[in-house]
This record gives sequence, structure tokens and C-alpha cells, in this order.
Amino acid sequence: MTLKRLTAAAAFAAVALAIIAAGAASAIAQGQQNGGPPAPGSTQAVNGPAPGEAVVSWQAVASATHYRIGWVAYDDYNAAIAAGRDWLEAFTFVDLANRGQTSYQVARLTPGIDYAFIVGSNASRYAAPTWSDWASLTLAPAPGATSCPTTPPATAGNGATPTPTPTPTPAANVDYDTDDDGLIEIASLAQLDVIRHDLDGDGVSTHADHAAAFPNALDGMGCPGPFVCNGYELTANLDFDTNGNGRPDAGDAYWNGGHGWLPIGDEANQFTAVLDGNNHTIANLYINRSEGNSVGLFGYVLYSSIKQVGIVSAAVSGSGYAGGLVGNSGGSTISGSYATGSVSGGGRVGGLIGDSGNSTISDSYAIGSVSGSVHVGGLVGYSGSSTISDSYATGSVSGGGHVGGLVGSLRRNGSTVSGSYATGSVFGTGIVFGGDNVGGLVGLSSGTINGSYATGSVLGSGFVGGLVGQNVDGTIGGSYATGNVSGNSVVGGLVGVSDGTVSDSYATGSVSGDDYVGGLVGGSGGGTVSGSYAIGDVSSNGDSGGLIGYYEGGAITASYWDTQTTGQSGSYGGIGKTTAELQAPTENAGIYANWSLDYWDFGTDSQYPVLKYGGLNVAAQRP
Repeated sequence: MTLKRLTAAAAFAAVALAIIAAGAASAIAQGQQNGGPPAPGSTQAVNGPAPGEAVVSWQAVASATHYRIGWVAYDDYNAAIAAGRDWLEAFTFVDLANRGQTSYQVARLTPGIDYAFIVGSNASRYAAPTWSDWASLTLAPAPGATSCPTTPPATAGNGATPTPTPTPTPAANVDYDTDDDGLIEIASLAQLDVIRHDLDGDGVSTHADHAAAFPNALDGMGCPGPFVCNGYELTANLDFDTNGNGRPDAGDAYWNGGHGWLPIGDEANQFTAVLDGNNHTIANLYINRSEGNSVGLFGYVLYSSIKQVGIVSAAVSGSGYAGGLVGNSGGSTISGSYATGSVSGGGRVGGLIGDSGNSTISDSYAIGSVSGSVHVGGLVGYSGSSTISDSYATGSVSGGGHVGGLVGSLRRNGSTVSGSYATGSVFGTGIVFGGDNVGGLVGLSSGTINGSYATGSVLGSGFVGGLVGQNVDGTIGGSYATGNVSGNSVVGGLVGVSDGTVSDSYATGSVSGDDYVGGLVGGSGGGTVSGSYAIGDVSSNGDSGGLIGYYEGGAITASYWDTQTTGQSGSYGGIGKTTAELQAPTENAGIYANWSLDYWDFGTDSQYPVLKYGGLNVAAQRP
């Protein structure tokens, strides 16, 4: 007897023991006595399409949220009773959400012997069920087996013993959760593929492909009860280049006529379970679904957990919501994961995740080229209210608008980026009315960015910044940008345009544009700047400034620009200082008296201050 079966039996004992042990002709409606739904009626069981399968059917119960389908072999029941053991040791059941179904196919039974089946209706998954009558069935024998006709008893537990039936020797059984950690082991592409038929990872599926991917699963070890399995774990590296020729083509098993892999989960049926990659990789993922949204290894995940998995050498393209790992994510946790390769699409395209919704992303990265039309990011295309920490992206990123080296759009006040960076080149192409919103780290931000940086070159049309293109009521602190920045209008070494907060930050790259160009901020629309500086060369055909190119209000305090290296003698706010004056203080004194030691390392009298906040590498900031 396995631990799993005992666990399932314990959960069922309070109701089911009263049913069979008393030799009742029909189930006791305990669930209904406790305010539950009525019992399913007309429960029947017939042989399924293959030996060892049975199809159980019942009348629908509209008020039930879940059904519980249970079964017991007569031989096992009688053996337990004869040995003085609890018969529930032989009882197995599954829970199903009520989606209007009135039948369930039970697999992996023993051909040729007698079973009793019962169906319960639940007010919630773990509430006491209201039980139907029992239905008996003699399973068809395996091909070539002989058996004696038997007449099974009318109800389970009435003391009758079926005529002994020869039982064929089954194939070697398989436990698909061998380490009993609640995660089904995935060791092949076929097993990865059938995750789509069991999106909550509880081990319950009636789909023939699922049974084929997990042949001869050991009875009682296939996650049959509650609190047993809730997801999957990789036990091997997987490779979609199944013919081994080094490229995706028609010879690969999941080529699908050139469309490639069908993502797991979609808008109607999301993946809601755990995937633990155990630091394994999935190589050569190929998806070409230009008409489809939510594309990636996973199309749509909801309140799930994905960790420690690497997508290597991916080529993913879709209409929108495209990512190397996940296309669309809601309320999920993604950690210790990465994707390399290329991702392209329309809107909301990211190297790792297309749309991260209100998810949490940590210790993850993406390497490769990312391209799209709008909301395009090296790691995440669009973040509704996500938390992104200790993550990075290093590939080139291009798009029409809202383009960022790490995140295309960081929206809502709940979104945060911390301890993260981007090093790839960023290009915002095409003219978008109101500006392109192109940034080395984030294109458009109304969230919080702390302890982060960008080092790649940035090119855009309007609202272009080395770190952030447009900061809309957002907060930027303890962050920096070193890449060269160029655009048409409203261009800044750190931020293109800001009406939010910028503090304890700096920019060192050259900045160029036609109008409204600033070493730190291109245009200040009423936002605040404090404790920050800029030293990169600034050039413009119109309004420009060493610190701020154009100013419409807002407080600018304790912030400076280098009058020598920027080539600018003036600015819309801030104070101009020579190189020596900016490098002379070696502590938070003089012009830096109000600067925080928690954020800054002031170096020697020949160095500019650099950031140490959040564990930023001081030495790496000083070439």
C-alpha cells in the first residue's frame, strides 16, 4: 500500500466507510445532509475503448462545483476485509471541476476483473460529497486472455465474492512521481506536450495522448487524490531538434507543418500548476504562429510557478503576447529561468515574457534579439503591475514604440524593477504620435525603478532616454545609464521626459537630438530631480541643457552637470560644475552634503561618485 493511496483513503474515510462497510444498497447522502448538492443520478459504468479502461457516466448536477469519481476492485475489497484491514486501502478516486461533463474515462485498471464505481457531487473540491448508487462492471479481458463469466454483486460490500477470474500479467508499472514530491516527472518531449491535457498538474487526465505519454502508470501512484500532485518537474534536458540536424525543419517531431510547437495554455485554458526545471534546458524551441496570440513554451499561465528552467536557441514569433518562455502571465512567479534566441511579434513582446501582468520575476534573464511593434522589451514586453528583481537582458531590442532594453512598458504604481540591468542596443523605429518612448532599460514607466542600470546605446524618435524613455509619475532611484542616446525630440542621458521622481542617479553617455536634449533629462514636465548628475556630451539643434533640456516646472535640488564634458554652459535647472569640482569631494560633504552614503561611493579626488545602492558593482562603474 502506497503513501499516496493511504492519503487519498484518509480524505475519503469519513463518508465512504459508512457506504460499503454497512453493505448499503445505495450511498448515504451525507454531503446533501451537510448542505451540499444532490447526488448524481443514473450512474453507469461500461467498458472503455481499450482493455483496462472504463467509462463512468452520470446525470449532471448543475449546483456541484466538483465531481468525485471513485472505484474499487472487488478482489481488493474482499481481500482487505478478509485480512481485517480497512477496505479504503483499495479505494481510489479523482476530483474533477464541474464543466458540464457527465462522463469520465478511467484508465490503468486491470483487465478481466470486477470493479465497483461511484460518483459524488461536491459543493467545493474538498467538501463532503453527496454520493450516487454504486455501479458494477466486469472489465473486458486483455487480448488473448480467457476468463470465466461472473455475476458481480449488486453493491460493493454485500459480502458476495465474484467467481475468480484469471488476470493477465500487466506490463511493468510506472510511478510518474517517483520521489513523491508532488511533481510529475517530465523526461521527454511527449510528456512535456501532454501537460496541456492536465493544466493543473494533479495527474488526472482522460486524454489518450496523456495515457500514451505515461504508459502503465502504477495504480495509486498517479496523483489520484487531493493534496498529492500540483505540477511537473524536468528530469532531463529536452531538445526540439529531434532529427539532430541542427535546425528546425519538417523532420522534427513538433514541426506541425511549419507552425512549430503549440504553446501550453491559452486564454480559455491557462496553465495553473508548477514547473520546476531542476536547472535543465529545453533547446531549439521553434514557434511560427503569426496569427496567434500568447505564444512561447507556455502560451498563458495563471497563478502558476515556473522556476529553474532554461530555453536555449529559441526562435519564437507570434501576433502578440510573445515570449521565449511565456507569452502571457497573470499572478505567477517566475524565478531562476532564462531564454536565449530570438522573439518577434506585434504588441507585448519580450525575450522571456510577453506580458507579465501582475507576476513576480526574479533571478532571470534573456539573451537574444527581440522585435515587435509596441511594448517591446529585452526581458518583458509589458508589465501591468509586476515585480522584477535581480534580472537582466543583453540582446538588441527594436520596435515602433514603448521599447526598453529590459521592459517595454512598466505600468501602474505597483510595478517595480530593482537590482536589474540591460546591456543591449535599443532601437525605436518609426514615428509614433506623442513620442516613441524608448529607453535603455524601460520604454515607458509609471512604476518604481531602483538599483538598476542600462549600458547599451539607445536610438529613437521622441521621448528617448538612456534608462527610461518616459517616466509618467514613476520613481527612479539609485540607478544609472552609460550608453549613448540619440533621437529627434525630448532626449535625455537618463530619462527622455519625466513628470515623476528622479533621485540618486546619473548618466554618462553622449546625448544628441534635434530639440529638448539634456544630459540627464530631456524634458521635465513638473517632476522632481534630486541628488543626481550628468557628464556626457550634449548636442542639439534646439533647446538643450547640461542637466535638463527643457523645463516646465518641478523641483531640481542638489543636482549637477559637468560644464566641461557636456559642452553645455547652461541648463533648465541644476548647477554646472567643472570636472574637478565634481570629483573633489570624497565624502558626502560640500556639494554632496545632502547625498546619502547608503547610495553613493564618492571615490578619490580624481573620480566621480558612483552608486553602491542595492549591491551595485562600484568597480565596474569606474573603468
